[in-house]
Amino acid sequence: MADGRGMDAVIPAAGRGSRLGELTADRPKGLVDVAGRPLLACAFETVVDAGVDRLVVIVSYEAGQIVDRFGDDFEGTPITASRFARSPNSHHRA
Repeated sequence: MADGRGMDAVIPAAGRGSRLGELTADRPKGLVDVAGRPLLACAFETVVDAGVDRLVVIVSYEAGQIVDRFGDDFEGTPITASRFARSPNSHHRA
């Protein structure tokens, strides 16, 4: 980019993934295995290959598991985990 800041990718990973049933009973949907790898790893790889310089992951449900699994970077690309805060007036469907 012309301003030298690079390009960020925002990856939404905040939902419970309840439609995935038992696959998300003990983990967030971003950690469900797809072809032997966590779903988020597949998404990270795609956007890193496209040239992003930073991953911003929006987390909520079981956020600690995602942070523990990936840490501060994915294959050298920095990760920032932003906590999604649900409004007290929002309606959540289980």
